[in-house]
This record gives sequence, structure tokens and C-alpha cells, in this order.
Amino acid sequence: MIRRTQYILIGIILGLIILTLGGILVKQVLADESEKEPEVSDNSSIFESVSNLEALNLGLIDGETLREENGISSEGTSETDTVIKDVTVSISLRSIQDDLKIKLSDSATGNLIYNVDFTVTVKSKDATTNYNDTDKDGIIYIPYVKAGDYTVFMSDASVDGVNYHCDKSQTITVTDSIQYAKVDIKDEIKTEAQINVAEEDTKVQDQDETTDVSAAPATPTVEETTPTEEQIYDEGISEDAEDLLAQIEAETNAQEQEKAAAGASSGTVTAPVQEQTPAETPQVPDIMSDPVYVAAHEGSKGVDVSKHNGNIDWGAVKASGIDFAIIRCGYRGSSSGALIVDPLYYQNIIAASGAGLNVGVYFFSQAVNEAEAVEEASMVLELINGYSLQMPVYIDVEKSNGRGDNISVEERTAVTAAFLATIRNAGYSAGLYSNKLWLENRINTGAFLDYKIWLAQYVDIPTYTATRYDIWQYTSKGSIPGIAGNVDMNVLK
Repeated sequence: MIRRTQYILIGIILGLIILTLGGILVKQVLADESEKEPEVSDNSSIFESVSNLEALNLGLIDGETLREENGISSEGTSETDTVIKDVTVSISLRSIQDDLKIKLSDSATGNLIYNVDFTVTVKSKDATTNYNDTDKDGIIYIPYVKAGDYTVFMSDASVDGVNYHCDKSQTITVTDSIQYAKVDIKDEIKTEAQINVAEEDTKVQDQDETTDVSAAPATPTVEETTPTEEQIYDEGISEDAEDLLAQIEAETNAQEQEKAAAGASSGTVTAPVQEQTPAETPQVPDIMSDPVYVAAHEGSKGVDVSKHNGNIDWGAVKASGIDFAIIRCGYRGSSSGALIVDPLYYQNIIAASGAGLNVGVYFFSQAVNEAEAVEEASMVLELINGYSLQMPVYIDVEKSNGRGDNISVEERTAVTAAFLATIRNAGYSAGLYSNKLWLENRINTGAFLDYKIWLAQYVDIPTYTATRYDIWQYTSKGSIPGIAGNVDMNVLK
């Protein structure tokens, strides 16, 4: 009995102990849960922030909204506070003669930097001057620079979240003498997609500017070469025959007057019957049989082309008997002076060469000084590199209604000489193209007898005598298979 009582007491005690421990454990668990609640709230805030940033990156919300939601003021922020990229700018300098060209390019890619109005400081022993890239093409050109040493620095610039900075200045020596040699022009050559074509490619098209009509001998027209009735009547008649014809004419007139008087008395008037003579076919001289004409047109035939001639079937051109083609490779802009490649140049030179024609190139110049002429020649040398030429490289100097029209004869002669010397010094044959008016009046053509001369004059027989010429462009309205519309035709002497 006692033993049973002892077991019961022990069981009660153990039960109390278990209950006590269980209560303690429950209390601890509740306390732990209470402590965890703030931590869950903090984690929720973090996840919410990450979600907002992702939404900002995706463009679902803007930065201003995010600032407002987080209680951040936007006052005091600027474009430079949101720089997302740093670009190191390289300065390169070039001088041909009494000038300075500054190029600003991305040091990582080597490409000129566009759409940034950079400011540079040019320092010499005499002065310090700031210049801006106002047209934002990565090039600042300074003409009329005195000979001497110049150091160029660039100011930092920030545009559209990009920070441009230059770590190094550059120094160059400007001279007043010129070297007729190729300069690095590759990064300055533009396509027509980068310019306003209507303002830059303004060469006068489809208009005969080649001959001063008032000074040239008049070419007889069909009307002028057709004898009048009186001339036909009088030609080759003796005096006796003339007297007889006059007597017959007088008697005929008297008879007609008598008939008219008789008719008037009877109230009837009869109109005199005029004898109908058949019209004679005018005799126009056959100029194509003229020995002078034949001599002028003797030689191999060729065409000169540009983008204005469109896509060309060079195989058909060759099959028609054309021997050579002179292709426009580029031009300088009439307004901005930019150097621009003809959009069909590469297509034409590859296809014409492939068809078996002898090829040459020409460049339409708008240079206003010798330095620009060297640039133009350097561009041509860059464009023809890797291609085989059988014909010369020509500078095209003629009316454009652009910047090149306004220079003097002396300046134009100097420009032409600089271009031709640069081409020749690079190992190519060189020549001058222009029309009769300009060769006689706008340039000293006699200074270029060591080069090829290409005359444009649209007449049956050329009247240009100031110098010899090697090629004659005799019409701008030729028609040959493979080229749609009119095309310039030439004969190589």
C-alpha cells in the first residue's frame, strides 16, 4: 500500500515538472516569434527597393517618382550627376601651310567624335586663344596661322550623360612652306548621308558653259544655208538672159493688167494664176566629211560618269565600242568644304575595270587655297589605293555656284598646281579638266603643259587654241548602250 502511494506521488511530481517545462518552452517560442516580426518587415522593404530599381531600369517608373517615394529631393541635381560613361579624347594636329587642323577622336575607337561642341585652347608664345567645334564634327580648322609652335589643350565636356576628357595636350610646328605630299585624310571623308547634298553638290549640270558663243565663229543654220528664191533666180544668169527675162516679165504683167481691166468692166475679177514651182531641198554642208572634223574626232572614244548617270551596265558600254571611262571619285562641298565620296564611285571603278575598260578618275574641286588642294589630292590617293588606273587623275575646275567660283585666277592656278603636284609625287599621271571659257580666262593653263589637259567644248570642231589638249569632251548629250539618259562623250587624241 505504501509502495503504491509512493508511485502515485512520484507520478504527480513528474507531471508537474513536465507541465512547467512545457510552459517555459511555449513562452520562449512566443517570445521568439515576436522578435522576428520587425526583421520580416525590414526584409520586405529591401525586396521592395530592389523591385523599384529593376522597374527604373526597365523604364516602368522614372527617377523623379522614385525620389518622391523615398523622400529624396531632386533639387541640386544636374546632368553631370548622372554621368554613365567616360570617354578619353585623343587630340591630333595637322598643318600643311600656315594653317592648323585639330581633330578630336575617341581614343578607344579612333573615330572622330560628333555632336559635341568641344572647346580647345591654342597657346603660342604670343597669345592664348579658345576655339569651339561649332559644327560638332570633331574637327576644328584654323586658317591663316603664323609660323611657330602651338600647343593645344581640350576642356572637359559632358553631353547626354557622357563625360569627355583629354589627359594629354599636343604640340605642333606650323610652317609657311608647303610639301606636296599626301596627308592623313581618311577620317575626314564623308558620305552623302552625312551632308546636305543640295547645298554641297552644286556643279552646274546639263548646261553648256564650254563656249563663248559671242566670240566663236557662227555655225550656219539650215535657214542660213538655204538660198532664197531671188538668189536661186539670179544665180548664174548672163546679162542678155536677164534682159530677155525682164522683157517677158513686163509683157506678162501688161497682159494681166488688161485681163484685170476687162474683168472689172464686166463686174468679174479674175485672180491671176501664179505658177507653182516645186520647193527645192536645202543643201546643208556635210560637216562629217570635212577633213578637219574627221581629224578632230579621230582617237579612242570614252565616257566620264558620276552618280548622276545612275547604275551602269559596263559590259554593254564596252561592247558598244567605248575604250575608256573617267569616273568621279568625289568632290568638295560647295558650301561647307567637306570632302565627300561619290556614292557610286566604288561600284563604277570595280565594274568598269572588270569589263575591260581603261579607267581614270576625276575630283571636282572647291579648294580655295593650296592647303585644301593638298587635302583633295590626298583624298583621291586614299580612294584609288588598291585600284589599277590606266588613265590619269584629273582635277575638275569649273563653275559650281559655290566657294570655288570666287577665287582669283592666280589663286585657282596655285590650287590646281598643288593638287597636280601632290598626285604626281605619289606616282600617278595627273591632268587638268575644264571648259574652253575657263581654260582661256579663269586659269593660267599655260602653266600646266607638263600635265594632261582635258578640254570640254560642245561644238563640231573645237576652237580652243590657247594650249594643246589631250582629251576632248565634245558633248554632254551622248547616248550609248548601258547608260540611261545623256552621258559625256570624249575622244582621246
